[in-house]
Amino acid sequence: MERGLSKDLQGIIKMFFSKFRKKKTDGNGEQLEQEKRYEKLIEPSQKTYHVVDMCEQMIDAAREFEDAKSEYDKVSSYINDVKIVEGLGEKDKKIVAELASNVAKLNAARKEMLKTEQKISDSQFAQMQELEDDVPKSIKLLRTNEKYLNSINRDLKTLEGEKTAWEISKEDCKDEMRQLRRLAVLLTVVFAVAVVFCLVSSVVAEMDTSLMMVISAFIAVLVGAYIFLKYQDCQSEIQKCDVNRNYAITLENRVKIKYVNMKNAVDYACEKYHVRNADELEEVYGLYLEAVKEREKFRKTNDDLEYYNNELVKTLEKFNLYDEKIWVNYAKAIIDNKEMVELKHDLVARKQKLRGRMEYNLNAITELKRDILINKNQLGDRVEQVNTIMKRVAELNMSIN
Repeated sequence: MERGLSKDLQGIIKMFFSKFRKKKTDGNGEQLEQEKRYEKLIEPSQKTYHVVDMCEQMIDAAREFEDAKSEYDKVSSYINDVKIVEGLGEKDKKIVAELASNVAKLNAARKEMLKTEQKISDSQFAQMQELEDDVPKSIKLLRTNEKYLNSINRDLKTLEGEKTAWEISKEDCKDEMRQLRRLAVLLTVVFAVAVVFCLVSSVVAEMDTSLMMVISAFIAVLVGAYIFLKYQDCQSEIQKCDVNRNYAITLENRVKIKYVNMKNAVDYACEKYHVRNADELEEVYGLYLEAVKEREKFRKTNDDLEYYNNELVKTLEKFNLYDEKIWVNYAKAIIDNKEMVELKHDLVARKQKLRGRMEYNLNAITELKRDILINKNQLGDRVEQVNTIMKRVAELNMSIN
């Protein structure tokens, strides 16, 4: 399906959400949308919000799946190109190897002529050249994702702390209830002793103990009422702790899906460019731009290299490759089996990583669909909008080749 499908789904979700989000008015009378990462855990969320939230999670997972699948298909095409090059007949392989050998030799000669310190490896240069148009956006996206990942990680810690706080509060209430029960037993015993004492004094000593009985009863009633009310408060507090702890767990599960997707995206970008973070990628890209300038100076005076590059590309065009131009940068892989094995290993690793992302999001979509179907009867007249979202997601091509 086309990428526009996700935008349609986003529109439906935004329209759906607009019926639930509250507005607040500033001093100038402008409507400002309330921006809260997580609301204070006081009351349980409505099931309507829960279903809408699951719809939004499903759209996010579908978008992540589409992005990963697009990259997955591209990497698969490169792997197929490797197989085609490796499977060339003897005659074609000899021609291609000879051209690749000339390209590799001329590249080596170029380095020697430039006599400059190599700041970026050939593999890094080739990769930067392959993805030159995407690298600036990738740097910006990776930096944004790293910041967002750190933010999500902080949110998870906050939710974990809040969940623990409610558990501690519940245990404190249980301890207090145990103390109140012991106090009630003690009060009963004391009151019984007082009654017995008054009766014995009345019978044996013929004392008037009616006033003492009234005072004892009054004190017992007051203390008993305090114990009862306090016990009721503790029970209510335990119920609130359970509700808020469950809500914290729901939020934590939702954030975990975002965390896993963002972590996978960051890890894949770092693995794809062989860097540790956005700063290192920016540094490598800067070195690549410098190398481009240096290589361009030499390329202008090196007609032979240009000629063999063109000849290699023209020859490879006959074999219907996905991208024959990239082999100019991987000429050594054509003539050196170790280089070819390393190239295949890198592509296969990227493909496996992408497959893992796709499978994770596909499982997330399946689970969310199941939960939405279970709970969508809570939406009333909004159930048709949820059905539309479910139908749009079902139309996506979720196959993994």
